[in-house]
Amino acid sequence: MRVVVDQDLCGTTGQCVLTLPGTFRQREPDGVVEVCVATVPQALHAAVRLAASQCPVAAIRVIESDACDDERANADPAPSPAEPERHAAKDQRNPGRHDGTV
Repeated sequence: MRVVVDQDLCGTTGQCVLTLPGTFRQREPDGVVEVCVATVPQALHAAVRLAASQCPVAAIRVIESDACDDERANADPAPSPAEPERHAAKDQRNPGRHDGTV
């Protein structure tokens, strides 16, 4: 399993960091979330799914993969059909792309 954060969509709430601080962290200057691990250990799969489900802007994507399917695990997945709508919704909430910092 891999986990990816859409940093353009991230709302900087830090809910994922509160859920799994060893897997996610927030950048100091802007609070945008980063993933700290390349591959999620089996023991954390359920917690990563929980963190993704709790993200208020759905910026976390869990990529399930089989260990024997290295090609699929290494390839960037195609965007979901809902991704353009999510980005459009973010643009409506923040049309000037201001991150809210002063």
